[in-house]
Amino acid sequence: QPLHALDRSPQPSRPAPGMFRSAIAQKCPGLKLPCVPHIGHFNDGSNYELARTLGAVRFMKEPHEKIPSAGFDLLMRRDNVQDIEVYLALYDMQDLRDWAYRTGRPYVVNLLFHAWLFPELAYRSEAAGEVEVAIFETSGVFIVPDVPEGVTKGLRRFEQRVWVKDKVYMCMGPDAIQARVDRHRLVCTFWSLCIPAGEERAIVTKHVLMNESHTHISREVTASFAELGDGSIACVLQHLQKLLVGVQNATHRLSKLMGRCESAFEGVFVGGGSVQGAAQDAMEIWDEQLALLDRSVGAGHTADQRPAPLLSEMLRRRVYEELGRRRRKGKFPSDDQETVEIGGRAFTTPTGATGSERSQAVHKVLIECIHDLELLSESNAELLAVEGLTV
Repeated sequence: QPLHALDRSPQPSRPAPGMFRSAIAQKCPGLKLPCVPHIGHFNDGSNYELARTLGAVRFMKEPHEKIPSAGFDLLMRRDNVQDIEVYLALYDMQDLRDWAYRTGRPYVVNLLFHAWLFPELAYRSEAAGEVEVAIFETSGVFIVPDVPEGVTKGLRRFEQRVWVKDKVYMCMGPDAIQARVDRHRLVCTFWSLCIPAGEERAIVTKHVLMNESHTHISREVTASFAELGDGSIACVLQHLQKLLVGVQNATHRLSKLMGRCESAFEGVFVGGGSVQGAAQDAMEIWDEQLALLDRSVGAGHTADQRPAPLLSEMLRRRVYEELGRRRRKGKFPSDDQETVEIGGRAFTTPTGATGSERSQAVHKVLIECIHDLELLSESNAELLAVEGLTV
């Protein structure tokens, strides 16, 4: 028994050992993928396109306390579950988005549990099983209830299968567990629950998706994901520090953009830049501020190879969507192309909207983006709280 356990005087807090474990280190040998949930696209069965999983940790100390109530409600419906694994997984979606835009596909992705489900699968071996999956606590990620391949907020049964093609290629399928992701939202998050049929284990994961990582401010935030490393206390603290700094830099830059553009559309003279004199053009200031975001994109970036919209264009289209939403009646989905087009015409036509309407749309979209970034930093700090150091 350690000496301090016999001492009743107050003791300084110390980080609890084994709070986290890297979920990247263990890999399925046959698939050569970390044994965590992945995000990708079935690609007609030819070659799965995957998002980059930059960091992932498994919570080892009282993991059930990390699960939102909606997830607990789903678990309570399955009495057979005895062992619950809880993870945080961080993804860079940039390459997958570029591929989707280049091939003209909708931004619908698959959740892949193969590497976690078959962790010992050898190369050129095959496996199959059924799982029940649901998603909850979603932000920028949408259920697909109208097709049997789509995931919903209630548990649905899906097949997960690995097979060998041409005696060489390891293939994952089928095209199932589909979710739709907002094309123009920088940060998207959701929780998933996966219960293998006939087993006593389950996996609950919080997924954090960064949709754009070319612009400097989003690249800095995304770079912090890889700092989770081996899941040690030092790596977790390094991740939280770099994430906080990246978010602060991003929100500061976006706040300046919001302030200048909002004021310009309200008729307040902002000065500076290429716009001089009393006859300032609010639309020119708007375009100029968005173009300044693109200045930090690498010189090698080309629209042919990287067709997914940059952050500047994502913000522009979200502003259009906000204006379009105010001009439509009835029910229609979020991130709807028709809504974006209606709002785009209103925004760019001189008489299509008032300056105040444009200002309000810019304000709402930028505030939402800033809030998403701040919430990312706060929620990761809460989930990854280290006793004695961060709490």
